[in-house]
Amino acid sequence: MKHDQKIVSLEVLDLRYPTVRMGLAGSDPRHLAPNYSCAVPVLRTDGGLEGRSLVFTIGDGTQIQKAALEALGRFVVGRSLAEFVAEPGLFAQALVEHHQLRWLALGAFRMAAGGIVNALWDLWAKSEGVPMWRLLTSLPPEKIVQCIDFHHLRDALTEDELLEMLRSRIGRREENLTRLGERGVRVYSTAGWSGRPLDEVRRLCRGLYEQGTRAFKAKVGRGQQYDRARALDEDRRMLDAIRDATGPDALLLTDANQNLGDWRNAASYMAELASYRPLFIEEAIAYNDVLGHAKLREALAPLGIGVAGGEQAPDAVTFKQLLSGGGLTHCQIDGARVGGVNELFAIVAMAAKFGVPVCPHSGGIGLGQLVGPMAVFDQAWFGSDGRWLEYLEFLQAGVFQHPLVVRDGHYRLSGAPGWGLEMEPAFEARYRFPDGPDCADSAEADHAAAAQPGAPPYVRYWV
Repeated sequence: MKHDQKIVSLEVLDLRYPTVRMGLAGSDPRHLAPNYSCAVPVLRTDGGLEGRSLVFTIGDGTQIQKAALEALGRFVVGRSLAEFVAEPGLFAQALVEHHQLRWLALGAFRMAAGGIVNALWDLWAKSEGVPMWRLLTSLPPEKIVQCIDFHHLRDALTEDELLEMLRSRIGRREENLTRLGERGVRVYSTAGWSGRPLDEVRRLCRGLYEQGTRAFKAKVGRGQQYDRARALDEDRRMLDAIRDATGPDALLLTDANQNLGDWRNAASYMAELASYRPLFIEEAIAYNDVLGHAKLREALAPLGIGVAGGEQAPDAVTFKQLLSGGGLTHCQIDGARVGGVNELFAIVAMAAKFGVPVCPHSGGIGLGQLVGPMAVFDQAWFGSDGRWLEYLEFLQAGVFQHPLVVRDGHYRLSGAPGWGLEMEPAFEARYRFPDGPDCADSAEADHAAAAQPGAPPYVRYWV
């Protein structure tokens, strides 16, 4: 049988790409000089399959994530793939709810559990010989429900509710899949990084616009807590650069990476940028400020500015509160943040119940490969209205053997088996930490952060 394979080993790679040497691509108001990195768990079976996922990081700390993944090896090595396929929900719970490890709660532990779960899904898809989006969208409603741990969610969504939601949409699922197969998933570009020179922003946005992309995101609010006028001037110059390089039909999106303080300050700050008519402000305030999100959404509604969040929300319970409390107009899932596919099923389902479109976060190496299939799953079952998938144009070609393909502003559904996360051997050798000849250096990143305009005063302790 195709699932009758034993998992015989777990290897975890630590890969660190020096993004600070690319004109600070990836920098934002809080993460001043990131080096796009990842811990990559690789599960191997006695049948010759290799299941991969990744946990995205931004440099220092990847060693912590690697250790967390390795610590979970004893729960999967020696098990059969068939055990996971038969009971994916219980298998995932066995990791997340381990009676001792669960004390570690969220953060690195939850992400590690999600990394292992996602690698198991990769094995499942490869055993079937299908891309991940195909496996996820082929699951019957009963199997999807079986994948989810409803223990803390039933006040927002029950098993029977979800089963009825899915059964009532089976016909539309097939229609939506046909459309998605022909057209793809609509994307927006995160082009306006905090450290990126404006001439480069204009060049990039102009090229993407000519290729069909119609939505562009800029980072805002860098240093606003120290010099509000300077920060607003910087933001306006960035938004003007994007607008000048595109066209009147292009949407603008904004992202503060939790740097706008409390909801009152965030609302007043965004009021200063309302003339640009941004679709939303993403991560304006702390990811877990549930009450603040509801207040912010109410305050920004008259200005026509939505509130997006979820990139750093670590579990389905946090999403339950954000969604049921009315704090989000756009729900952002991250393929490497929560407990893997199983928990993402729950989040997507709750977003659908509360009428909030899912706009996945994929601003990192490999994240597009992880959330692209989840976007297809969501839009196959619940439609594409109001939905956008984030897309980064760099760290694809020359990195992955099956890079993402975007045409006419749409992500084209991949044909690669599984997640499509296999990397080029030369890339792995070059950036593997600590011995890769060009891998990222943390001290270099600290100095780059300290040299930025508007850097907070505490950075002097880094260098």
